[in-house]
Amino acid sequence: MPLVSLAVALLPGILSETRSVNAGLTTAANRFVIVLLVFDLGWYGVERVFFQRHLQQNPAAWPHFLRLVPRFIGRFLVIGVLVGLMLFTFTFGMLRIADPDIMHRADAAATLPIWTDVAFAALVILIDFALTFIPPALAYTTRSAGHAVKIGITMIAQTWPRSALYVVCPPLALTVLNYAFPVGGLGLRLLITSVLALVSLLAKGAIAAFYLRERGSYGDDGAAYIPREVSEPGPRWPLTLMLWIVSAALAMTALYLLYDLASHAQRH
Repeated sequence: MPLVSLAVALLPGILSETRSVNAGLTTAANRFVIVLLVFDLGWYGVERVFFQRHLQQNPAAWPHFLRLVPRFIGRFLVIGVLVGLMLFTFTFGMLRIADPDIMHRADAAATLPIWTDVAFAALVILIDFALTFIPPALAYTTRSAGHAVKIGITMIAQTWPRSALYVVCPPLALTVLNYAFPVGGLGLRLLITSVLALVSLLAKGAIAAFYLRERGSYGDDGAAYIPREVSEPGPRWPLTLMLWIVSAALAMTALYLLYDLASHAQRH
């Protein structure tokens, strides 16, 4: 399992370098990256199932774990879309504040103030804190993204300060920042990515063990095969509120972008 997780973490960087060297491989590499990203969504859940079976001394063969991947793709995709929309909206608004003409300047990235990097890093770390118990909830307890958000946030409040070490451990944030702000050449980037992937696995295993002690799991394969009627939807307001906030922010961003483009066209 660690080898698969490591491969999933390293391949995007290797393929990106391949595309820059050989333009003829761009289309094939892009398609493979998309397939890899979809697989990774399901693999998030399978990793937790692997940890559960290991902790319970109930191992399974590799084909069994691979069959579980499609069961987790949809639920983790929903969470990924929500987080992605939040990051996009915040980043676009922040960049517009830092440089109102950023849409019309090719060198805008080189002139952005340092506080934009600090603000982005702070947001990623805060999101990482909030997501601590949401992936385990999706893997072990429910197939509902809204219910998982409720479980994750509530569990932090209920188990604090016992859960403090798990909440403040930021493997996801470090991984995101590594992709957002790459350093060095390909070899150094792959080394850093490998270290972060292994540290992230250790953190996921520790968080999974804590979650299982506190809440347990639906079955031997977590919530992979949990029926809809058993997967408590719970109150829908957390997910609904997030969707309304993100939708409103995106609508305002789109309107502002259209207005800005129209104004720029009139000036020229």
